[in-house]
Order: sequence, then C-alpha cells, then structure tokens
Amino acid sequence: MRWYDPADGFSGEIGRTFAESTPAWPRLPVAPEGAPNVIVIVLDDLGFAQLGCYGGLGGRLETPHIDELAATGLRYQNFHTTALCSPTRAALLTGRNHHSVGVALIMERATGYPGYNGRIPKDSAMISAVLRESGYNTMAVGKWHLTPDEHTTPAGPYDLWPLGQGFERFYGFLSGATSQWEPDLWEDNHLVEPPGRPEDGYHLGADLVDKAKDWIAAQKAVAPSKPFFLYLSFGAVHTPHHAPQEYIDRYRGAFDAGWDVVRSETLARQKEIGIMPESAELPPLNPGVKAWDALSDDQHRLFARQMEAFAAFTTHTDDQIGRLMEFLDVTGSRESTMILLLSDNGASAEGGQNGLLSQWSYINLEPESVETMLEHIDDWGSPSTHPHYASGWAMAGNTPNRMYKAFVHEGGTRDPLIVSWPGHIADPGGIRTQFHHVVDITPTILELTGVARPDTLAGHPQSPLEGTSFAYTLNDAAAPTRKDRQYFEMFGHRAIWAGGWKAVALHWSKAVLQRLGQIDHELHDGDWDADRWELYRIDEDPAEMHDLAATHPEKLKELVDLWWRDAQKYNVLPLDDRLLARLIARRPAVFEPRDVYTFHGRLRLTRAGSPDVRNRSHTITADIVVPDLGGEGVIVSNGGADGGYALCLLEGRLHYISNFLGRAHSVASSGHAVSPGPHTVSVEFERTGQRAAHARLLLDGEPVGEVEIPRTNPVAFAAAEGLGIGSDATSPVWPDYHSPFRFTGTISKVTIAVYDDGPLPTLRDAAAQHRADMLRQ
Repeated sequence: MRWYDPADGFSGEIGRTFAESTPAWPRLPVAPEGAPNVIVIVLDDLGFAQLGCYGGLGGRLETPHIDELAATGLRYQNFHTTALCSPTRAALLTGRNHHSVGVALIMERATGYPGYNGRIPKDSAMISAVLRESGYNTMAVGKWHLTPDEHTTPAGPYDLWPLGQGFERFYGFLSGATSQWEPDLWEDNHLVEPPGRPEDGYHLGADLVDKAKDWIAAQKAVAPSKPFFLYLSFGAVHTPHHAPQEYIDRYRGAFDAGWDVVRSETLARQKEIGIMPESAELPPLNPGVKAWDALSDDQHRLFARQMEAFAAFTTHTDDQIGRLMEFLDVTGSRESTMILLLSDNGASAEGGQNGLLSQWSYINLEPESVETMLEHIDDWGSPSTHPHYASGWAMAGNTPNRMYKAFVHEGGTRDPLIVSWPGHIADPGGIRTQFHHVVDITPTILELTGVARPDTLAGHPQSPLEGTSFAYTLNDAAAPTRKDRQYFEMFGHRAIWAGGWKAVALHWSKAVLQRLGQIDHELHDGDWDADRWELYRIDEDPAEMHDLAATHPEKLKELVDLWWRDAQKYNVLPLDDRLLARLIARRPAVFEPRDVYTFHGRLRLTRAGSPDVRNRSHTITADIVVPDLGGEGVIVSNGGADGGYALCLLEGRLHYISNFLGRAHSVASSGHAVSPGPHTVSVEFERTGQRAAHARLLLDGEPVGEVEIPRTNPVAFAAAEGLGIGSDATSPVWPDYHSPFRFTGTISKVTIAVYDDGPLPTLRDAAAQHRADMLRQ
C-alpha cells in the first residue's frame, strides 16, 4: 500500500483507467514509537499542604492513592501556577503564559484587550490538538472553564469548546463550579442529564472516572497500541464541598484542635517527609484570620465540621483516582502511561471568615450567620447544602505559604505537582526542588512523548511555546533549574521569580476585601505606584518571611524592571483592578437581549443563553396540550434548589413557584385540575420592590391563583443551569417534585416577555455578581 503526506500531494499515478493507475492513500497520523499514554489530572482549589504526601494537614487528611502515585513517581516542591482557575488551565494546555492567550482571569470577567479577552488564539493550539494530529486519541473529562460565557449557548460558536480545541470527546461541565450531587453536564457539544440522582448514590467525581474508564476501554479495544491523552479535571475540591456521609463520618473530631495547631503540625510533618526545608518558618496569621483560641465554642464546632466535609471530599476524590489507577493496572496500561497530577491554584479563602452553608446565599447578599449554619451542621456536605470552609482552613491548607488563591504570594501560586511514569524515573518517591511553572507542562509532555511542536496547525502558524520543559528533572534531582524567570499577575497583584529571587507586590484594592472580608487597610484602587514591593530568596525562605527589599534595593529594582518588560511582552498590560466596570462591560455575543423570547418544543439552555428575568417584571405564556389521563410535570423552569422559578402541573393542578435561596417558596396554585386538551397557561410577574413581586397565575386567560413574593434571588439562581422547557433537569426548584419531572403532555410554544420597569440591578447587586463569578472559578 502506497502512502503520502497530504502536505506533499498525491503520490500515486493516475491514468485514463484504473488499470493504468496506481492508488495511494493520505498517511494517517501515527504517534512516535513507544510514545506513552498521557493522563493529566487537575484538582481544583487544592492547597499545597492538603495531600498526604505534602503534609496532609499534619497527617490528618488521607489521600493514599495519590500518595502511591508520589511513591512511584516524583513530588515537585517548587512548582507554581497562575493562582487562578481558567488562567492556569490555559497556560497548562497551550504552553503559553495566560495573558499571552487572552486568559488573564476567568471567562466571565473578560475585557477587550489582547491579554484579557478570553479568546485563546488559533496560533496557540492546545496540546490536545497537537497530540491528536500526532496519532493520539484525546479525551477531556470534568471541568473546562475555557469557553467564553457568552459562547455557551446552542448558538455557539463552538470553536472554543473542548471539541474545537483538539479533544475528540468531552464529558463534564463548562463553568467554573457545579454541584457534585446534581451537576450541570455536557457530553461533547450538548447538555445531558446526570445518569443518576443523589438519593441513588450518584456523585460527579465517580461519574467522571466511570466515563474516563469507559472511553479508554473502548479505545484500547479497537486500537490497543494507539496512545491516548486524557485530561481529567475534577470539580473537587472546589466549593461546594460535597461528599458521601460515610466519608464525612470518618473525619469526626479530626480537626477539633483548630487551624493553629494544624498549621504547626503540618509544617513539622512537611519537614519530616522532606517536602519543606528545615529553614522553613510558619508565618503569622493571614489578614482577617483570628487565632483559634479567640473563637467561640459555636465557631469551633461549626468550623471543625466544615473541615471534616472538605477532608471527606478530598479523600473521596482520591478514591476515584485510585479506581482509575486500578483500571490501568487491570488493563495492563499502567506501565505505558505517564501521569501528571496538580492543583490549579492554592486553597481558597472565598468562604470568608465564617465559611458558607450555601455559596448562593453569599452571592445573593444573604450570607448565613454562624447560628443559622449551626442549625444545618448535620447536613453539611449533603445535597441540601453548597458549603465552603472558613478562610482559616484555607490558610492551613497552604502551609507554610502566605495568602491564598488569587494572590501571587506563595499561598496562591505554589502548588503540588506529582509525575509518575513507571520505569522512567531514576529515584521513585523522590522530591524535586527546581522552580517550574504550569506553563512548562506542555513542553515537558511534548519532549517526553517525542512529539514535535508543529510550525503550523489546521492552517494557522503557531506561536513559540513560552514554557520550559522539565523533562530533565525526571532523572536528575541535583540539576539546576533551566527556567530563566517567570512573571505573575492576578487582580493587579504582581510578582516575578528569577534566579531564586522573588519580588512580589500585593495590590490593596476592593478586590482584596471581596475575598478576605472587611480588613482595616488603606486601599489604592487604580494606583500601582502605591504598591509596596517585597523581596525574598524564595528557595531559602519559601514562606516569604524575611523581606530583603531594604537591604537589596538594586536587586529589587532589577526584578521590578524585568517584570515591566515581561508585562509588555506577554500582554499583561493594561493593569486593571476594577470590579463593577469589568462586570458590566459589553462583550460581543451572537445574540442580543430582547423584549420577547419565543421558544418551540422542549429545550434546555444555559444561564448565559436564557432570558434574564431576575428582579424584572415579565410574563411567561405557554401553549400546552394536557393528555387524556391528565398532565404532570414542569412546563417552564429556571434555576434549581437554591433559587429560581417553575411553572408546572402537579397532581393535575397548575402551580407557579418562586424559590428564594431554597429558604422560602412562594406558590400560586389553581383551585382545580387542568382538564385534558389544549390550554394556554401564563404567569404575570409584577415587580413591586427592589426584590419583591406579585405573581398572578392564569389558565386560558382567567386568573386562577396569585401570590405575594417578598424576596427573590437578585444576582443568580445557579452557576450554569438556565431555562428549561418541559423539565427541570438537575436540582428541583420546588421540593414537592423530583427532577427532572418531565411534562407528560405537549408544549407547542412558550413566550417570555420582559419589561423595563426601573433601574436594574443596584451597584450592590453588581458587586455581588462579581462575587458570584469568582466563586465559579
């Protein structure tokens, strides 16, 4: 059989007839001989000290399967990320700095500058596309969060979805966070319903691993010698901290000593296992965190339970990774598979000083008190909660590093990295201390697989990679780092590492208070000249305890000047710390908001593609046919258990439900069952206050029920769940029915008319929307 490279043209011979001709076939991509399978596992919001093999919070937190990966591979002690979700993922998958590919922040905060627009350019192809064109099968499972929010609708465009970025299959969620019990799920380019319910034992972490195993098994059944690339990005351990009760029970009392004791014992353990040098010190408490002994007994009890749920979530995720490793062993694939496991940023302080029972209460300006949270302490981590822990636990989780996710001190950027590849590491169980960064992962994978970076891909000339391969470290623990330098920028915070030195400046703006709570500190929004640069010998002082700026001013100036040069080179400018202006900035979309929306048949839309009726007068009208035996089910819904609305038939009667944060359900109901046959049902929602309304329920134009609605969610119903016609697909708006509660009749048309009836939303609500987007990172 004759082959030819498509770029070189047909190499056969063409005569007048087939008898006078010689066929040839375009050559299929074939991976380099011996190229391994590659699995990249990304954990979300996991702090440096929260894996057993990195200290395990003083030995309390159990991750035996990840520890086993470390025992057969390497732990990197000086590995760094961008400090935030989407930027880290963009740098990881492209091998370019996050600003270089337009992902300075999460997708929802994009602005119209090259480093900030959220559109990864075609000249920066992801490693999935490079490996696919080099003979790999490619699969992405889990969290994505690299598609512009306004693109996540059935109108697309789809080029920045996983399948448009080189992955042949995708199963997971597009947004930054989702419920582990009732997730928003996509398969390839379409929404799907979870394959199980929480009452039946469903949990997203297990589902993701099931899907990965199924796809690997199917691929190997057909082409056992063809390598695969699996990008497995868990929603864990990002809020909500959801875990099965039996896992939570395992940790009862484990954290009663509090975060001060846990921090101290963690650092001691890190030194004992060699992941931190003996010179490492424990820094003072982060701003806004109180000493454990200064808290009340009620706070002790609540905060300890918060950490128990987080630990359970982590161990449950570890067990899912163990299931995947067992599968690789059983199928004989483990020896030929290179595995990289990392976190996308440091532990998150977004739970605030007291933690959260529900992130949606916080987002919608109704955070729960400690007393209210204690009333639900026995439900912590269950489907009825969307919890987060207090910031003191995030501080402990980053031990010994200062600050948190979204800051460029070490607590935001220094993260675990484990590399395991049986037979290819000289000292399994070893520790590597060379400085490296998430942008270095793609160059490393390319070197170790033998795949060359293409000059052109899909007709697009490719920009140079900006990372530095750390393949040399696999068999040389003592080699000096080949990394020259690395800049950092996040929310205006700035840092640069070069030659073992680190200069860092915390930018005190309103964005800091959004994360840490009210702290008495002078703010200087928009003024970066007021920032105070600090200077550290980071290899000797990983906790950034000894500021050398005063004694080494020349070195500090050298690094600060270098930061500005890199900022210009990598699209970091303009610096921007605005909150509200970035929130309301117009972004190009394939559709514009309108006054009347018309829908035909059944469908599901994301939040981004749904009519925005929050705190606005509107009318919902549906033309339906009730079957002869009577109708049941949801006609129209938006949101879920934490807020939203639904129009449904239950026990034959027509109901409209407005759900405020899952705390109160305002219901208008018809007094009789709706008869079989065609009907027009509608709801007139009249706004009567900033967050109050009156709803009138109509059947064939006649009023059949009404209700006063004292409170509505002003900012968000859910992370991604939007309009549903014919079902309430994930979590139920009304606890009187169980999702998806599909309508048993016919829905021919739904019309939603939205009215302009006053200023919307308030600036306070806009600030809360910023908090909502940050919790979706």
